[in-house]
Amino acid sequence: MFDNFSMRARQVVFAARFKAGERGAAAIGVDDFINALVLEDQGMLESIFSKMYEGQGTLVNRSQSHVPFFSSKIAQDLLSNLENNLPQSPPVPLTTEVPLSPSLESAFDSAKGFQTRFQHSQIEPLHLLAAILTEESSEAVKLLQGSGITQEKVLLTLGAGREG
Repeated sequence: MFDNFSMRARQVVFAARFKAGERGAAAIGVDDFINALVLEDQGMLESIFSKMYEGQGTLVNRSQSHVPFFSSKIAQDLLSNLENNLPQSPPVPLTTEVPLSPSLESAFDSAKGFQTRFQHSQIEPLHLLAAILTEESSEAVKLLQGSGITQEKVLLTLGAGREG
């Protein structure tokens, strides 16, 4: 499933698994994915991965040319709202497999269409974000839309040559 994902997109998936497990979720949901995507966009994945792999050096492949999609204010607001509003249960150990939710699987499938549409070589985080923005029942999608983040804005960014 992840063969066509860029390294950044894969890192977001891995971070989403960590965030889902941290809050005790039975599946990796759209909300967990958006949380991880915002963290990656803002260059904050290092803090998550360092918790998992203390003392093992950097595990984040950061593109030098990455320009954040989210403003720092919107990112902080989103992260704060997600932290406060997502249900919490006892954490799930990293050794336990946590499946993707059906809505996240569907978004991953839809992202292939955006990759093809823009003729990009791999699925990038913004392809996934554009696909996720069609999932209107998600709390995080409502927060994104409330912050002015729309599929149209993501598509404009993708069309401008920023793969995300």
